[in-house]
Amino acid sequence: MKELYAVIEKALLSEKSLGIRETNSTYVFNVNKKANKKDIKDMVEKYFNVKVENVHTLINRGKYRRVGKYTGKLSNFKKAYVKLKDGQRISALEA
Repeated sequence: MKELYAVIEKALLSEKSLGIRETNSTYVFNVNKKANKKDIKDMVEKYFNVKVENVHTLINRGKYRRVGKYTGKLSNFKKAYVKLKDGQRISALEA
């Protein structure tokens, strides 16, 4: 079995993700590009002791940045929306 840090890289704490958390009890994580939905579900259930209802994933394309006359591209990353069952919360991520 994989380790948590090999699947989940970090929790996203933006205004959008905090709003989704309050209304739908859905948590947003940056995950490894090679992780699949089953790996993500298993890791969240195992390490946070909660029940996961479903997982949605997407790949965000990196933005292009320019510094002077040089242009570069930020790397792509994979994001996972993890919806918990009713009454479940991840206390480690609550502020």
